[in-house]
Amino acid sequence: MVQERRFSVNKAPMIRRADSDSNTKSIMLHFMIALIPIIIFGFVKNGLMPFINTVEDKNFAAVIDMLRPLILVIVGCLTSFLAELVYFVLVKKSKTPVNDALNSYSLIPGLLIALIVPLYTPVWVLILGCLFGTVIGKLVFGGFSKNIFNPALIGYLFIQTAFSGVVAAHGGNLNPTEVGTIVSGATPMVAFKADMFGSYDVLVKPYGTILDFFLGNVPGALGETSAVLCLVAFLYLAIKKVIDWKIPVIYVGGVFVLTYILGAFNGHAADLWYPALGIFSGGLMFGAVFMATEPVTAPKSPNGRILYAISLAVLTVLFRYKSNFPEGVASSILVMNMLVFIYDNICAPLRVEPKKWKVALVYLGFALVFLALFAFVLFTTGKFAPVEAAMINNPLFLGVGGLK
Repeated sequence: MVQERRFSVNKAPMIRRADSDSNTKSIMLHFMIALIPIIIFGFVKNGLMPFINTVEDKNFAAVIDMLRPLILVIVGCLTSFLAELVYFVLVKKSKTPVNDALNSYSLIPGLLIALIVPLYTPVWVLILGCLFGTVIGKLVFGGFSKNIFNPALIGYLFIQTAFSGVVAAHGGNLNPTEVGTIVSGATPMVAFKADMFGSYDVLVKPYGTILDFFLGNVPGALGETSAVLCLVAFLYLAIKKVIDWKIPVIYVGGVFVLTYILGAFNGHAADLWYPALGIFSGGLMFGAVFMATEPVTAPKSPNGRILYAISLAVLTVLFRYKSNFPEGVASSILVMNMLVFIYDNICAPLRVEPKKWKVALVYLGFALVFLALFAFVLFTTGKFAPVEAAMINNPLFLGVGGLK
């Protein structure tokens, strides 16, 4: 008689033993190692080289400005670490608060926030953002492994929402060298938002070439500009099995394909530089490698991760082309953080589902949703924009005579 075997799926978060407790420090170490080249590049590009090439009076203030990238990183790390240290001392009554804080990845939220905010974000704004992200995005849920949202993105969104004017008034993203060479004073994503289907001369040439975007020689946050270093970090983390390689590959690949399709319908069918610009500019590469793959807020089931990555690609394109924000990565990841529980509940049982048609049915359902969202973007953008206007002004659309 064959013994029947039953499988059960526990409630989220479903964390492997290898990814918890004793291995926490190892994972954090690999994560920090992957970020070191990006931090160094951010310092050289935005601090050291402008100091050497553009500063004539190399006084104390100029030295401090040169060190600004490193100051942001140090302040971000210390702020999030101290916030968790206080939490473990006062709330958890821990006897080893320093070790407990380090084991809960306390340095990571502040470090990531420092790498994705504009270069000239005031230090006090960064501190508030790190505190908000760590406390509201992580500690109120009970700490590491219990948070629903990515803490770094919560802090980033807080800064962007509450202090965008303050940050812009202090200089924004352009370092001294870029201020002197980029006439518009805009980052590539801002220029893209102003003319989404513009020519190469409009979208790329003011910043150099596509190679400059790949290498990172364009304006942007400390950690976001160098796609090649994000690619190196991805390879390292994937080899060390710190992240699931499928999420960044499907996410970035999905944005590339969808951006190409949109461009093809709007005069860029023969221009591979257009979708390349879509993945090399903004925070897509950095977000795909370091944010979307966070073990706590990403799905645990293999099928869930695949659908999660596709969803991120669709939402990022949707937000980039249809929202008021120039970038869609942070918003997409936070929206998907809310849906991870649903994705895992739907997809986790598929691993042991003997009826393949049920698995296919789930994928078909998601595919229809994805197609509907992308069709909305496609047929309401660029040369199809009159379709959107006709829909809105149709009395049947709103039921109240439309918008005049």
